[in-house]
Amino acid sequence: MRRRRKYDFYIAIFLTIFTIGYFVYNHVSAESRGVEQYSTALEAYKANDYEKAYEEFGKIPSGSSLKPPALFRQARCATNMDKKELAIKKYNRIVHSKAKSSIAPISEYNMANLMFEIQDKDAKRHFKRIIKKYPNSDYAIASQYYLGLIELSSKHKTARGTEKSKNRAFIYFKTYLEQAPDGRFALNSIDEIKKLNLELTNYDNLLIAKAYYANGEYIKARDFLYKTTIEESWADFAKNEYRLGNKAKANSYAEEGLKKHASNTDNSDVYEIIDNYVASFPTRKEGITKLVNMSLNSTGADYVAYLNCNEAVSSNLKEACYRTLYEKYPNGQFSADSLYNLFMAKYLQKKYYEAQRLGFLHMKKFPDVNSSPAVTYFMGKIAFKLKHYESANSYYKEVLAKYPDTYYAFRANYNLYKEDGMFPFLELNYKPVVFPYKKSLDDNLVVKLAYLKDYDLLAELCKNDKFIQSWIAYQKENYTVSAILARDGMQDMSVKPPFEDLRWRLVYPMHYYEIVDKVKGDNNPIVLEAIIKEESHFNPCAKSAVGAVGLMQLMPATYNEVVKKHNLPTDLNAETGNITAGSLYYTSLKRVLGGKDLYAIAAYNGGIGSVTNWFSKLIYSDTDEFVEQIPYPETKNYVKKVLKSYWMYGKVY
Repeated sequence: MRRRRKYDFYIAIFLTIFTIGYFVYNHVSAESRGVEQYSTALEAYKANDYEKAYEEFGKIPSGSSLKPPALFRQARCATNMDKKELAIKKYNRIVHSKAKSSIAPISEYNMANLMFEIQDKDAKRHFKRIIKKYPNSDYAIASQYYLGLIELSSKHKTARGTEKSKNRAFIYFKTYLEQAPDGRFALNSIDEIKKLNLELTNYDNLLIAKAYYANGEYIKARDFLYKTTIEESWADFAKNEYRLGNKAKANSYAEEGLKKHASNTDNSDVYEIIDNYVASFPTRKEGITKLVNMSLNSTGADYVAYLNCNEAVSSNLKEACYRTLYEKYPNGQFSADSLYNLFMAKYLQKKYYEAQRLGFLHMKKFPDVNSSPAVTYFMGKIAFKLKHYESANSYYKEVLAKYPDTYYAFRANYNLYKEDGMFPFLELNYKPVVFPYKKSLDDNLVVKLAYLKDYDLLAELCKNDKFIQSWIAYQKENYTVSAILARDGMQDMSVKPPFEDLRWRLVYPMHYYEIVDKVKGDNNPIVLEAIIKEESHFNPCAKSAVGAVGLMQLMPATYNEVVKKHNLPTDLNAETGNITAGSLYYTSLKRVLGGKDLYAIAAYNGGIGSVTNWFSKLIYSDTDEFVEQIPYPETKNYVKKVLKSYWMYGKVY
């Protein structure tokens, strides 16, 4: 008996090990077979051979994590072959699968759409389920539109029932316009609302006007604005007339609204109106002066005062202006920047104890605003000047830790490690742009789809992830779109990832660096790469409002001069030619400006004559004081952006 039990025990262990081994083998095998099969099927799909693609996607093992996207692709194939019932069955399998997939929301939405097309009454149930289950998704917003159409198509025997359906449809269309005024169904929703012949409120008319405006239909927007009151709609009247080019009429609306109705308007709308108003005058100063003379005392008054301070020419007037602004609006939207400007005024006057007091106040009151990196950095400079060296280094390290991707991190690094020089990076180690995540949710489905180059499905699943959208744009060689999307995605992050994070490569790709490195001459290639990034965002066809062309945004006259002097090819838009000419032009600037990259960067934007003029007019004792006092705001920001990009390229690569 004991032998039998022992024998049974060993059998049980063997069966357990065999079962586990078989399961693992089957799972691994299913995954590898699934990847290979999906790749084959996707090729057929991209070639528009939907029958073959449908068959190939069907061969993917049920144990593969690629089974849900394979079912999704089969549904798309069936739809393209006009087999809607078959497509619905495939979508339905995904929606009701026990293993919930990130493909479920779009699958249910597509299924509901097909049901709507074939007049299946279950479409309504699925659209409502989408709104309940995925309330913050684009699919939920679009479902509002379809539910409105379903209500209008419903058959009711009584006039009362028809009236109820009209009202419900109106609510659905109205909700869609509230949630997506620029959405693909916005204009359709307006057309459906018009057909209902309902009495519209001021709010309803304004909602329709906003949707027309968002879709560029400015004449139609005006028609509905006329059905509203000026108290509610003055900002929309003004914005719409600015778009139509009617500056005088727009300014009239703006002036009346800013004087009488601004307190009931969103700050963002008021600030936009003010910007448009200022831009309508021959000079900014003229427009700002006109606003100042209106003596506004409601929403927007602080912004007008802030703009006026920025326009002040003398440092004394500027300081007095910012002090008045801060004292009048200590908790306003521009108080942090006003306090920062007061802090910098005292620093530049070498009144370090007064500046330090203001710096402490800024750091306490505004711990994380746009001016925080600058204040923290200059608090380090003040500590150093007061011979508090440990405290100075502590501030510099804080800048590097809290604001690693800023111009002030670049400067803090120099002050901590001066032996490396101001420009410590001399060349980059090539690293390709790769998919920005090593792992993802949904059993790494997103990573697998990226590996398989299923860009369309990947874009749909990750439409709110700017880094994935950036990577897809990069794969499609839309380098400018890619860089901007990645930049915006990184700006949205309050805490930045370490420099090893793959997302940084999308923000700072080494695009055209191979050409840069070949034609750099005596220049630092990373500086040239940074200039290309900030000048054109890697768009070789970029052309500015003043006529600058190409990757390095050279004026034709400048380019022709360099071409003639160095006997270069004459195609201004050619990538190699543009970069070569840009590098040679930069070299000439640097040679005249004592071989200093900082001054050459400033001259590349502001002109060499301006920079040499600043040498004699500005009072400064070091690099920081020179940069902070550059009179042209555009050039000052340009210098900081290029040096920030230089710093980031060095850290990422």
